[in-house]
Amino acid sequence: MTISKSELTEARERIAQSERILIVSHVKPDGDAVGSLLGIGNALINAGKQVEMVLEDGVPAKYKFMAGSNRISKRKHIDPDLVIAVDCGDRQRFGNIDDEIKEVDINIDHHPTNTHFGRVNLLRPTAASTTQILAEVMEDLDLEINKPIAEALLAGLITD
Repeated sequence: MTISKSELTEARERIAQSERILIVSHVKPDGDAVGSLLGIGNALINAGKQVEMVLEDGVPAKYKFMAGSNRISKRKHIDPDLVIAVDCGDRQRFGNIDDEIKEVDINIDHHPTNTHFGRVNLLRPTAASTTQILAEVMEDLDLEINKPIAEALLAGLITD
């Protein structure tokens, strides 16, 4: 199952039109959740976007080695004009932050049980991890991968 060009185009356009971006993932985060959050989050920061990355349970100690992990907060502070969810099969997995989010603009995930809760859904259930999907679509989203971003994506792939 591949992600359609129209979905990638719409996701790229939504990102280009946004300035303040909130990125969320699931409670009890694993390496794929943290790696996905940091992979796309750091790429968006490098593209000049104001980005807030949120994990309700914070970053587990074993994943704090990833560049930018100190920028992940446990609560939402900005009023975003774009919300991206990574590595979440459904909105309930966000935890309490779900109450603060009206809509998810872009949903990027590899779980076969994903409920298609985003306006744009970049889903590939055959992928080994969400970080694998991100590594494959970053160029299509006009986002660059540097060494710290690659390391975060690889850590997510290896740990999932």
